[in-house]
Amino acid sequence: MLLILAPSKTQQFNKREYSKHTIPALIDKAQYLVDRICPLSKDQLSQLMKTSEKLTAATHDKFHSFHTPFTRGNADQTLFTFQGDSYKAITAEKYSEDNLLHAQQHLRILSGLYGILRPLDLMQPYRLEMGSRFSTENFTTLYQFWGSLITDIINETLDTLTDKTLINLASAEYARVIDKKELAGRWIDITFRQKHKGQYKTIPIHSKRARGLMVDFMITNRIDRAEDLLSFALDGYIYNNDVSTAENWHFYKG
Repeated sequence: MLLILAPSKTQQFNKREYSKHTIPALIDKAQYLVDRICPLSKDQLSQLMKTSEKLTAATHDKFHSFHTPFTRGNADQTLFTFQGDSYKAITAEKYSEDNLLHAQQHLRILSGLYGILRPLDLMQPYRLEMGSRFSTENFTTLYQFWGSLITDIINETLDTLTDKTLINLASAEYARVIDKKELAGRWIDITFRQKHKGQYKTIPIHSKRARGLMVDFMITNRIDRAEDLLSFALDGYIYNNDVSTAENWHFYKG
């Protein structure tokens, strides 16, 4: 079983010291993108990223500071770096080494710049959403740029696992980069709904946190079978068998 998660724009470096690390599988592709983004002016970068002047300047600096090879001196492990709504629910700073190694085997984070990341992959700061309309003479979208590469890596990983199920906890923007037709295993979407004014709805900020809670649940309980996630019941969520299907599992709260 493999869980996929979207990245976070909020990033914090030097959060935890841990000696073990890996290098992103598609680091050469990331360098290719950086080499083509760096020549953009700040105005062009602002138009691409849809960012304010201050945020554009910070993004500009990040791309121009990007350099390889990655080391523990210039990069940090992915799982300790992302700090958005989903990641606040992932207690990575408290994980034992066994927890971290389990995460390394069963969690992947999708990325506009890096393509796909393992929890212990080193990364440098960046901002590049998968849905960005960045294009060159060779591609018109990042989906086209990544093509089958991310799906191929996921298939290689699933081939090493007993339960060949991909659990989708990523946003639609990121999950779209994976070719379901070419996936060498089951695909299961997870839907979280919260009770609001008497009706169950998906409230994005709460669902993002729930995704992180499920990742944390998987890691801390060393879960490696998809069906064992059905017992997830953190923060008031419970599996709703009445509305769930084989391809889409629903968890309701309230």
